[in-house]
Amino acid sequence: MDPVSKSSNRRRLPLLLAAALLVPGWAAGVPRPPAAPAAQEDYTVFLCPMHRDRQAAGPSRCSLCGMAMVRRTLTTRYVCLGDETDAVVSETPGTCPATGEPLAPTTREVVWSCPDAPDRLFTEPGECEGGAPRDRTTRRAEHGDHNPRHGGVLFMAPDGVHHLEGALVDGAFRLYFYDSFTRPAPPAGFRARAVPADDRGEPIGDPAPLALAAEALEMPVETDPDERASFTAFVRFPDREEEDRFDFVFLPEAERARLESEFAAEPGDSPSAGGLPELRIPEGPEAILREIHDRDLRVRNLISGGRWADLFIPALEAKELALAYGDLLAPEERPWAALKRIVRGAWLLDLHGDAGDRTRVEEAYTVFAEGMSGLPAVAGTGDPR
Repeated sequence: MDPVSKSSNRRRLPLLLAAALLVPGWAAGVPRPPAAPAAQEDYTVFLCPMHRDRQAAGPSRCSLCGMAMVRRTLTTRYVCLGDETDAVVSETPGTCPATGEPLAPTTREVVWSCPDAPDRLFTEPGECEGGAPRDRTTRRAEHGDHNPRHGGVLFMAPDGVHHLEGALVDGAFRLYFYDSFTRPAPPAGFRARAVPADDRGEPIGDPAPLALAAEALEMPVETDPDERASFTAFVRFPDREEEDRFDFVFLPEAERARLESEFAAEPGDSPSAGGLPELRIPEGPEAILREIHDRDLRVRNLISGGRWADLFIPALEAKELALAYGDLLAPEERPWAALKRIVRGAWLLDLHGDAGDRTRVEEAYTVFAEGMSGLPAVAGTGDPR
C-alpha cells in the first residue's frame, strides 16, 4: 500500500495491537491498563498458525479457523530491498552494499537456536544442552515487508496470502504479485481488469482486461509525469470467486515530495519498536485537542492524495491522543460517543488503508469524522468544521 515512498514504510503491527487491546475496555468505560513502555526493541504479538495476518494482543483463538493464537516476538530490521538471501540484516538504517540504495525497514521474527543444532529454532529464549543460553537471531515474518519493488503502490490482498503492487512502468500500468513474504509470484495465476479513474475515484470508461507479461499483468496507458494519475483495478486471486477492488493513485514528483516532507518525523523523535516515531502526548486538554485536529488534517490530506497505506500513522496517533484526552477529563465530562468513533474510525482507516479500497477508506473516514465533529474546535488547526 504505498504512497509516500513505501521504501520508508513504517511498521504497523504494534499499533494495530494497541488498538485491539484498548478499544473494547476503555471505550465501554472500563479503566485501561497502564501503557506499555515506549521504544522497546522487541514486541510481542499472538498470531494464528494458519492465518498469519490474524493477530491479537493476548492469548485467544483465530476468528477464521478457531486455532489457538501462538506467541511470537517481532522486531524491526533493515535489509536490502528484494534480496532473498538475507545477506544484510541491520539494526539501523543504512545503504545496501551491493546497490547503494537505502536499506528497507521490515518486521522480522525473533528466534533462538543452539550451536549444536542451528536449524532447530525456538520462539522463546532458554538454555541449550550444557546450560549455555540460546543464541538470538531473526527470520523473515509473514506480512513483515510492505516495500514496493517497482516504485509503485503496494497493498495487502484480502486473501491474506498475497500482496500486489501497481506501478507505471514504460508506458504501461502494471500489476506485480507477491506472496505473504513479498517474494515475487508468477502472474499467470491471477486475472485483472483496470480502468483510469478521476480524482473522485470514478471510472473513466469501462475496465479492460490486463494482458499477461513476463513478470506482471499490464495494459498500455498514456500518463503525464507532471500530473496525478489514478487507476482502479479489479483483481481475481487464486481460490477466490469474487474480484477485489484496489485504487491506485500516482502522484507527480513535486506533490509526492511535499507529502514526504510534511509527514517526515520531527527532529529528535526516537523510533518505537514498530519503526514509528514515539508519540509525544502534550500536557493539557487543549494542547492534546490541537494535536488531534492536526492528525485529522493529515488524514484528510492523505486521503486526498490517495495515500491509503500511510493513513494508519496519523489515524492511530489520533486514537492515542483521543484516549489521553479522555483520561484528563472527569467521566461525566468525557465526550464518550465522539471518542468511541475516533477509536473505531482509526482502526478502520488502518485496516482498509492496507487493502487499498477507496470506497471502504472513505466509509472509515466517515466514522472518524463523526467522532471529530463531537470534539471541541481549536483555533488555528485548519479544521473547517
